Amino acid sequence: AKTFGGKPGTRNNAPVVDIPGVQIRFAKADAKQAPTRGRVLDHIGFDVKDHAAFVKKIQSEGIKLDEPPRKSPTGSTITYITDPWGTRIEIVQRAPLGQPVQP
Repeated sequence: AKTFGGKPGTRNNAPVVDIPGVQIRFAKADAKQAPTRGRVLDHIGFDVKDHAAFVKKIQSEGIKLDEPPRKSPTGSTITYITDPWGTRIEIVQRAPLGQPVQP
């Protein structure tokens, strides 16, 4: 929650995190959960304003990147991390509108 600017709380006695425009609810699973990559939910994504600064911040907190940051064909900067429960998370800084798209 802290990494992405969320505010922890509860709803119906369940832990939640409020992020502008979305609320994420957490529930305990009885069995070990498989990672999300390649399943029904492959990943969730968060837009950041300054990709390099955000990556530096999370790495200083001990969070490891799944792959080095890269430019997408649309000019966006993208990388991924995986949370402790196996959820794949995309971190993206979108290219400004009007930039040419690479084939």
